[in-house]
Amino acid sequence: MFNLKFSIMSLRDLLESGANISVTVTLDDLRTILNEAAKGAKPATQEQINEEFLSRKEVLALLKIDSSTLWCWEKTGYIKSYPFGGRKRYRHEDVEAIRTGKKGGRNDR
Repeated sequence: MFNLKFSIMSLRDLLESGANISVTVTLDDLRTILNEAAKGAKPATQEQINEEFLSRKEVLALLKIDSSTLWCWEKTGYIKSYPFGGRKRYRHEDVEAIRTGKKGGRNDR
């Protein structure tokens, strides 16, 4: 039988070591690993599924700001970006809060 906890620790140790190695995993082992990982994953709520995200260009147009301002806001935590397909996306709800003044100060995070 495949010992998942022992194997994950060994793989984690290998990953942290920075060693240049190849690992071969059987399909059954991969299936077991994915099933175990899925058990620990939190299911998405309906609210998360229905969330709308905006591109950087859409945010710049809606807020009428420069890309450097958006960059600064991200670095200070005023707005948060989320990676999607190698691109940054922003929650429509967050952008609207800034646009309508409901997120006024930098302490309102």
